[in-house]
Amino acid sequence: MKKVILIAALTSTGTFANFAQAETKWSGSGLLGFSATSGNSDTESLNAGLAVKRESDKWVSDLSLDLLRASTDDIDTAERYTINTKTGYKFDENDYIYYGTRWDKDKFSGFDYTITTGVGWGHKFFDNEKDRLITEVGVGYKTEAIDIDRTENNGAVLLGKLDYMHHFTDTFKLEDVLVIEAGDDNTFIQNDLGLSFAVSEAFAVKLAHQIRHNTDAPAGFRSTDTLVSANLVYDFFK
Repeated sequence: MKKVILIAALTSTGTFANFAQAETKWSGSGLLGFSATSGNSDTESLNAGLAVKRESDKWVSDLSLDLLRASTDDIDTAERYTINTKTGYKFDENDYIYYGTRWDKDKFSGFDYTITTGVGWGHKFFDNEKDRLITEVGVGYKTEAIDIDRTENNGAVLLGKLDYMHHFTDTFKLEDVLVIEAGDDNTFIQNDLGLSFAVSEAFAVKLAHQIRHNTDAPAGFRSTDTLVSANLVYDFFK
C-alpha cells in the first residue's frame, strides 16, 4: 500500500511539473509558526506549510505540503504530515474537471495513514484579488490504515470542497477552506479559517483556526482535533 501511496503522489506531482513548463500565472505562499517555552515545562511546537498554484488558459494545478510537530518535556504530543495535489482541465474561465490526491499521516489520530484519490468538477463563482469563491464536488476512493493493528478500511467516498476569501481592506483578509470526504466507514471534515494582516508587500501575519473531525474515529481516540496558530506568511510570487 505504501508503494501505491508513493506512485499516486508522484504521478500527480509529476503531472504538475509537466504543466508547469508552460508558465502563465503562478501564485504561492509559505507559512511558518513556531513557539517554545522552558522552565517548569519545556514545550515546542512547529506549524509549517507550502502552497503553489499554477493556472493557464486550459489547466489549473495545485500542490500543498503541511507539517505539524509539537512536544512537551521531550514527549511528542503532535506529529502530522499532509500532501495535497490536484490537476484540472478548464472548459472555460469558471468550470473545470480535476484529478486529485490527499495523503495524510497523523501519529495521534488513530490512523497510520489515509490516502484519498478522486475526480470531480470545480466551479468558480468569482476569483479576483478581492474575493474568491470556488466549489468542488467529486467521487473518489479512500484507504484508511488503522494504527492499532494496521488493518485497512477501503471504499468509495463523496468529495466536497469550498474555498472562500474576502479582502476587507488592502491589508486585512479572511480565508476559509472546507473539505469533506464522506464514506460508509467514516466521514472526514476539515475546516481551515484564517485572518491575515499584511505587514509588507510580501509578508503577512496569519491567525488560523483548524478543525478536523472524523465521524468514526478508532477506539480510544477523540473524533475532533483543533489547532489554533499564529504564523508568518510569505508570498513568493509578489
